[in-house]
Amino acid sequence: MPTEIELYPWLAGAWHILGAHLAAGRVPQALLILGAAGIGKTHLAGWFAQRLLCTAPGEFGCGQCPACRLFLAGTHPDFLKVQPAEPGKGIGVDAIRHLTADLALKSQFEGYRVVVIAPAQAMNISAANALLKTLEEPAERTVMLLLSEAQAGLPATILSRCQRLPVALPDAATACRWLETRHPGCGAATLLAAAQGSPLRALALAGTEVAERRRTVFRQWGGVLLGQEEPVAVAELWEKQAHEEFVEWISTWTMDLIRLLSVPADPPRYNPDLAKGMRTLAGRLNLRDLFEYWNLVLRSKRALGGQANRQLLLEELLIHGSRLGRSANPPRLG
Repeated sequence: MPTEIELYPWLAGAWHILGAHLAAGRVPQALLILGAAGIGKTHLAGWFAQRLLCTAPGEFGCGQCPACRLFLAGTHPDFLKVQPAEPGKGIGVDAIRHLTADLALKSQFEGYRVVVIAPAQAMNISAANALLKTLEEPAERTVMLLLSEAQAGLPATILSRCQRLPVALPDAATACRWLETRHPGCGAATLLAAAQGSPLRALALAGTEVAERRRTVFRQWGGVLLGQEEPVAVAELWEKQAHEEFVEWISTWTMDLIRLLSVPADPPRYNPDLAKGMRTLAGRLNLRDLFEYWNLVLRSKRALGGQANRQLLLEELLIHGSRLGRSANPPRLG
């Protein structure tokens, strides 16, 4: 049976750091695990939580002791998780108040208590302020694990009280090999491009129509930038789609366009399968406007983690994009 690290080998470096904390007896009371969606932050936090709660641990939790059995069943009383009530929603102050009340009680196993907050950037200001007191005066043998894709979405007061553990994406070759072993013939490179390099997201997309959907969205978005499509009409086509997915794609397309205009000889880094269309767009855009557009994309990504009107957000992105084109009669994307 493969070990956890053999299942997700790109997490080995981060796990080694956590193991060093354990070996030195210096377990952080507040740890911010940073990394892209689909890289395995939840798995990493789960392994660490189980290892802390296990009564007969080795490198990982033993999986057999009563504490491990409770953890694996999702019923360990000293393992607490705070997350949005619904995907895409925020974490409100009431959730943190409930957490604070739970932490005021005594540990039932008289060992560690472990809290996972994910995604941490989903906390609103009131929730973050409520958590701050707990971070400032942590209970003994309580470990807070905050998982986040966006450090910029967290208040400086929270960041200053957490140790940080960044988890890097694997290189493309490693990720492609890993995908091919789990889903042979899946078109790993295209799936990785659609998943922004995150292997677990790419695996979840295998067998779906995401590759064709992504190409269609790229043609529509490119048509808006070149003045061939009406931005509001395209936003209506996207209305019932996954807004986060589309904005994430737009962010990587924008980064690749900036790269192509800065270093024309280099291929697109994130979307090599869209190179032809990317070069067509790059020939009709200018770098200064793209940087302004990139700032808008970043603001839009952050806004999606809150209570923003998602349809208006898409319309703003597309309307702004329609002003980027330079040519009165640009060619159509292939």
